[in-house]
Amino acid sequence: MSLDAIALWFIGLIVLLLALLLWRILVAGLAKSRKIAPFHLPPGVSLKAQALLTDAELRLYNLIRIAVEDRYLVFAQVPLWRIISVEAERNLQREVLRHLALKRVDLVLVHPGSRVVEHVIQLDEERVSEFDDQVRRREVQRIVQAADIRCTTLSSEHTYTVQELQRLLEFSDLE
Repeated sequence: MSLDAIALWFIGLIVLLLALLLWRILVAGLAKSRKIAPFHLPPGVSLKAQALLTDAELRLYNLIRIAVEDRYLVFAQVPLWRIISVEAERNLQREVLRHLALKRVDLVLVHPGSRVVEHVIQLDEERVSEFDDQVRRREVQRIVQAADIRCTTLSSEHTYTVQELQRLLEFSDLE
């Protein structure tokens, strides 16, 4: 190879490196300029508060609070991603969290000392008969159980006693 050919390869390599550097700088600059704009409601859209729980769900929620007494904090309609820690490579973690993003659990029992969810309660509503909803509920249950969190399904239409809930949630007076 002649000296001119080596010089040409060297100049080509320098041009390629400068092009990559310039491209990298431009991409980084565009990413910084794409700051998240504040959300504005479109004209004609109005928002108002809605009930978090139905009457039947609220009755069951109050009975569960009595049944667990001071053993647990009880929260309703909790996003699944808030109660499960996903430990994986960054890309896999992001993919799993994206999948969990809009899923929720009906009620969670949180230990007041450790602040960890120890029990999830899914409400099985008789009126929920759509196949997709049933599949979604089973998927949430499998995910919760994979995280070693106890999961119980209760009917929001059934009338439970406090003692019956304590038995179903596996509590005893000895705890």
